[in-house]
Amino acid sequence: MPGPKIAALLKLQALDMRMRDLKLRQVSIPKELDKIIARRDALNADTNAAAEKVKKMELSIKAKEGEIQTLSAENTKLQQQSALVKKNNEYQAMLSGIARNKEKIGAIEEELLMKFDELEQLKKTADQIKRTNAAEMRSARQEFEELLAFSKTCEAEVKKLIASRPALLSGINTDLLARYERLLKGKDQGAPVVQLENGCCGNCHMKVTLQTMNQLSKGELENCDNCQHLIYMAD
Repeated sequence: MPGPKIAALLKLQALDMRMRDLKLRQVSIPKELDKIIARRDALNADTNAAAEKVKKMELSIKAKEGEIQTLSAENTKLQQQSALVKKNNEYQAMLSGIARNKEKIGAIEEELLMKFDELEQLKKTADQIKRTNAAEMRSARQEFEELLAFSKTCEAEVKKLIASRPALLSGINTDLLARYERLLKGKDQGAPVVQLENGCCGNCHMKVTLQTMNQLSKGELENCDNCQHLIYMAD
């Protein structure tokens, strides 16, 4: 078991590593929240697009039904006028007009049958998309709320760790603490204090010198000759 000096430093390191992990996690949370918001917006857009297709088809059907009404009204008018004309050529022209309108009405009615079938399929698809997306949005909302809650939990824990840190410094001498702090703020983000592992540094995994090994065997803390991290030897 490490001596009191090393044990105190390891306890401080455990706190610092936990605090570092929490802060890194806090940094990543806003990006995760943005992704959830983007996913929500995409689901909304998908649902609205499907509903818009239904609406467009309904408007198209309504327009075709309006064409039929217009042609039918025109035929009614022509039939009324045909009873009043005396010239045969005018009468025949009106009959031809009525026949053409009826032909147009027949073609539109066939088109409407296909549009009604398409509308039915569009409604089914839109309903399925709406139900599927609603379930995914509920899941996204829950994930969003959980992330917000987790962010607050992280923030609270970081505050507690910061408050408890000064009490851990009393058992560590100033020189050793300064060495530790430099490593803690280093670019490699590794743990400043590592254990000797099979004669190698626990950080860079390079073999330590015999001189370093001798010092470690006496319960001392030594800097790795390669990465400068503090090494200790467990019993």
